[in-house]
Amino acid sequence: MKTLKPRTRPTAAEALAIAAETAPMLPPAQMPAADRAATLNMRLRESTISAITAAAKGRGLTIKQLVVQALADSGVAVTATDLEDHTPRRRGH
Repeated sequence: MKTLKPRTRPTAAEALAIAAETAPMLPPAQMPAADRAATLNMRLRESTISAITAAAKGRGLTIKQLVVQALADSGVAVTATDLEDHTPRRRGH
């Protein structure tokens, strides 16, 4: 049975030197951070929630759309995806 030669891994500095020697004109690879959806919870008075709900229904929007639109209108940079209605719909309705 053959035995394999032990292999040593290069250190971080050695790996950078190898990369610089192999492709000196290429910039380091940078992975863009994923802009994933996250949850935001707020504690509000029931009267405020009722007013928000009524305003959203009156405009044909979800509560999330109404709040995000208000943030956008006040100058907060929001992603266009957050302005869309992503409410799951029931099948058959």
